[in-house]
Amino acid sequence: MADPFLQRRPRLAYPFTILTSPNTVRLVAGEDYRYTLTAPELDRWLPPLLERFLGKETLQTLFAALTPPQRDAALEVIQHLYGERVLVDGSANDAHAAQKYHVVVEGSGGLRELMAGSNPSPPAPLPQGERGTLLLLCQDRLDYDEALRTSRRCRETMTPLLWASYGAMHRAYVSPLFLPDAGPCFGCLLRSFQRLSPAPEIYDALREHAQQEKAITPVDFPYEGLLMLQGLLLWKLHEAEREFPGPALYRLHVLEREHFEVSTHRVFIDPLCPECGKERR
Repeated sequence: MADPFLQRRPRLAYPFTILTSPNTVRLVAGEDYRYTLTAPELDRWLPPLLERFLGKETLQTLFAALTPPQRDAALEVIQHLYGERVLVDGSANDAHAAQKYHVVVEGSGGLRELMAGSNPSPPAPLPQGERGTLLLLCQDRLDYDEALRTSRRCRETMTPLLWASYGAMHRAYVSPLFLPDAGPCFGCLLRSFQRLSPAPEIYDALREHAQQEKAITPVDFPYEGLLMLQGLLLWKLHEAEREFPGPALYRLHVLEREHFEVSTHRVFIDPLCPECGKERR
């Protein structure tokens, strides 16, 4: 099994200037952040490695050009820099790669019907490997168990995921684009919902209810609101195929039913998320 630590995508927390002298590398960011690292021949291989820490590549990829002794030394240095918060994990936006997607629509309800009918990314004859699959899950009920199972499947098959739901009734959600190997997962988002809820125990009760194969009642949502959700999803699907997408692709959009106001919110990686947290430790 691959080491989960080597799947991390590091980036420097600040715009460090890299200074070198024999066997020494110094990192300087302003007047307050200064780090000095020393080891035999460190100045020969560490600076070019640090310059590639942009949050795009995994450590496994970055280590490929190093000799075994350098990899051992690099692993020790990088673990130390993570501990000092000199290095942080790259965001999903950092790891973004433009790609033409074939969109698979799953779920239930009026939004699913709209998205299936709009055929946002029809299949096209492309050479193998040039077109990936993006899964779009639309929900008209609070079936978080289905969403978690879908999220796990997407991570296992390396499939990006978009989730949209109006099961909350008074508001609807369009998720960030969840990448299978970078950024937060649906479980991170669900845990944030649960932390903010005045009745957090309902989330576990709903999951247990669904796992027992008991029905969860769907809700209605205004057709005009469904059109707004469709527009948000089509826009996100378009942004996902761009080389430099807007940052809102990786943010949560919330549509309020009462006055159709749309707000955006950042979604953070939850290091204790039982769905993806173990992959980061």
